[in-house]
Amino acid sequence: MFGDWFATALFWKPQVALLVNERTLLPVYMPLAPAATLLDRVPDAIATVLRLQGVDGTIIASESAAMGDTRIAPTDNRSIVGVMNEFSFMGERMFEANTGDLQQLSLRMSQMIVGPLMKGTGSPDRELAAVLAASAPAQLPSDVIPFPGSYRPDSAPATVSEPPPAGSIFQLKVTLQNVEPLVWRRVLVDAGSYLSDVHEVIQAAFGWWNSHLHDFEVDAKRYGVCDPNDDWSTPAIDEGFIRLDSIATVGSSIDYMYDFGDGWSHKIIVEKILPATSGTSVPACIGGRRACPPEDCGGPWGYQELLAILADPTHPEHRERAEWLDRPFDPDAFDPADFARNLRMIRRPAFDD
Repeated sequence: MFGDWFATALFWKPQVALLVNERTLLPVYMPLAPAATLLDRVPDAIATVLRLQGVDGTIIASESAAMGDTRIAPTDNRSIVGVMNEFSFMGERMFEANTGDLQQLSLRMSQMIVGPLMKGTGSPDRELAAVLAASAPAQLPSDVIPFPGSYRPDSAPATVSEPPPAGSIFQLKVTLQNVEPLVWRRVLVDAGSYLSDVHEVIQAAFGWWNSHLHDFEVDAKRYGVCDPNDDWSTPAIDEGFIRLDSIATVGSSIDYMYDFGDGWSHKIIVEKILPATSGTSVPACIGGRRACPPEDCGGPWGYQELLAILADPTHPEHRERAEWLDRPFDPDAFDPADFARNLRMIRRPAFDD
């Protein structure tokens, strides 16, 4: 199904072998040493990355069985050579800056936009999804909006017992805690989204400004943006490389905290796992109630005080608080159409870097 794989040696420290699939341009990084067993280890390395990409086990077995002809020779495929050069350059920067998890590096680099795919799917992971969809039209992949981001690996997450099939969609209900009446959003995200992507979706769905720190907590494990200078708290597992479907399934509960000062706590519930269908676009906000509280208003208790002051024109702080808001504020307002614009605003800095 996937055709030939090409390999090259990368003289990093430690040395690494890079494999690239001719059809999908999917990268696989693996240890070069011991060189004597490299060719024997290639099928297992490819199978592992395909499994992490959500490829069905029967397809992986078929591909592994077909890897019987190995040749060491130069290639004249300029597209492959060019892509290998990109994966070598970008991969080394990410590899040196982080913990050196080659499997996770393979996944992250598969999201990179590469030249030969620019007129099609754009990135190797989406090209892989398209190839799988062509072979199984009854399970078309969702129209996933890719999220830009840097490589941030860390320790492995807790895994769920039965991961969803490739191309699945998670329906999440996210409820803001300690606020009455309830403020909540219902969103759809690709099952393979990284927690850093889920963070952006929550921010866009609620209308937060993404201007404060945040973290996720699942089964007593914290996931967030790693801060090497943070030596007073338990280090978070880096969210940028943790897939949602690796830590959650139907019924799972996830705690999400935004702004450690104000303490906006959210409860995330995985309500459903839906099959992706042609025309389904994710991420999406499909429901919700009430407006997001204003940023920096003092957390849930400060928000309740603010609402009371705004509702009372005779309150001595009414004018001051209204001027501080600098905009009309309706606590009952909610428009799911704001989601797309909010998401673009959150993502914009990533394109400008």
